[in-house]
Amino acid sequence: MQRVLVMTDTVAGIPGELAQEYRITVVPAANIVFNGHTYLDGVTIKATEAYQLLRKDPDRFSTSAVSPSYILEAYHKLAATSRDILFVTVSSALSAVSKSAALAADIFQEESPDTTVRILDSRTVASGQGLVVLAAARAAVQGANLDEVADIAQRVRQKTGNYMLLDTLRYAYRTGRISKTSARIAAMLGIKPITCVSDEGKVDFIGKTRSREAGIKRMLKLIKEEAGAEALHFWVMHADAPKAAQELAERLKQEFNCLSMVISEYSPVMGYGAGPGALSVGFHPELALSSQ
Repeated sequence: MQRVLVMTDTVAGIPGELAQEYRITVVPAANIVFNGHTYLDGVTIKATEAYQLLRKDPDRFSTSAVSPSYILEAYHKLAATSRDILFVTVSSALSAVSKSAALAADIFQEESPDTTVRILDSRTVASGQGLVVLAAARAAVQGANLDEVADIAQRVRQKTGNYMLLDTLRYAYRTGRISKTSARIAAMLGIKPITCVSDEGKVDFIGKTRSREAGIKRMLKLIKEEAGAEALHFWVMHADAPKAAQELAERLKQEFNCLSMVISEYSPVMGYGAGPGALSVGFHPELALSSQ
């Protein structure tokens, strides 16, 4: 029996093959609501299908929180094969997943006191979150205990950077940081913002460009300045833009010593604000399994 099982939400963008290889359980980060119909992200609707709906009519596209009871059921399923569970969530500053996970954990601990559930707020999103989850899951399959798995996740989180290039500002009004009118004007002007994830787990606008190429060059420069190392693990995520993601991955391989590379889809739960065409890059240097 594996000592620790790792959970996360769909915002981490874990590809199915990695989830299977490292026994990562992925639960929906939210419900997707479109024109009166409710879907479970990654369960009853695929990312590609959700982006088609978003492009069709963004004003009818929204999200709502998944109930703690859904997460509680996932805990019970995992408890059948492990006594320790680590749930790495999307930043609590951006989503209610962490809160729902904690509420479900409180109920679960009363019902199953022999199994421990620990919630770890990744304080990041998308590519950055994926890297934290994968590091934790790798430690778990190597036999690390709960404290060790949580420790490596914490240390990777502290060393992980995360930048995003939006293809348009048309959808950014949903973040609450820009009005709908301003977003439309910026979209017409072709402005492509660059964002980063702060230490507090919030998304901050840090720059803008007029082309994807200029934005990618800016991100490459920012990564070099922040990472302070040439050898890095990378995760590239895209919002319905697989070709652009592949091209970005190739650029990263040319510019850096790429220790690993994962490419996956950006969850529409966050993509409904970032908009189709967005690209996210997470990165961190190699870290030892143990901090000792």
